Amino acid sequence: MPTPRRLRFVRTQVALLLGLLLALAAVGAFSPGLFVLLGVIGFVTAIELLTPAEVRPRWYGRVEVLVTLALVTAAAVAGVRTVQLFEPGLLP
Repeated sequence: MPTPRRLRFVRTQVALLLGLLLALAAVGAFSPGLFVLLGVIGFVTAIELLTPAEVRPRWYGRVEVLVTLALVTAAAVAGVRTVQLFEPGLLP
């Protein structure tokens, strides 16, 4: 059964992603790359704000794996975007 802190983390992450999606759509700036980059920044921020400082929860080890995957994904998106900016005909 999920703990209240874990549920708070999931609710915060879902609210952050939905708010991000609505904000990007409202200003007409939505792109999958930008959504991923801002989502990763929000994910890491939520982890830092909602993880207790004095006791490390058991689920924190699994979150570290997700953070690593998220940062690798963000780096890949940023790399693809950089290549597109400097070499317009190289990638679709």
